[in-house]
Amino acid sequence: MKRTVIIACACVAFLAACSRTEPLEVSAAPSVSPGAAPVSDQAVIADVVGRGTVGTKALAWANPSTGSAGVIEQIDTHDRPDGCRGFVTSRQSLEGTTRFGGVVCPSGNSWKLGATTH
Repeated sequence: MKRTVIIACACVAFLAACSRTEPLEVSAAPSVSPGAAPVSDQAVIADVVGRGTVGTKALAWANPSTGSAGVIEQIDTHDRPDGCRGFVTSRQSLEGTTRFGGVVCPSGNSWKLGATTH
């Protein structure tokens, strides 16, 4: 019993040391219904960037359909004349970590990913 308490305390202390010091905004991906087609990472990123505030930094995203997650590191400080927004993000998946920039544009009631650069 005493050993279990010591292990639990050590785990809590270890996890507390891993916490971030700066604030990180979190955005949830659209919920996935059982049997529904999986949502692509590109669709989740486009939605998060589109709903985010221009000039935002450190906006987290996650896609429960694919298990991927990342951080929108930057959204341009101004919308473009056509309403599109540039961004830079990271993406962690089973294949590894990538960092890329791109553009999302409004499309009806949603946002669509345009060109990306790695």
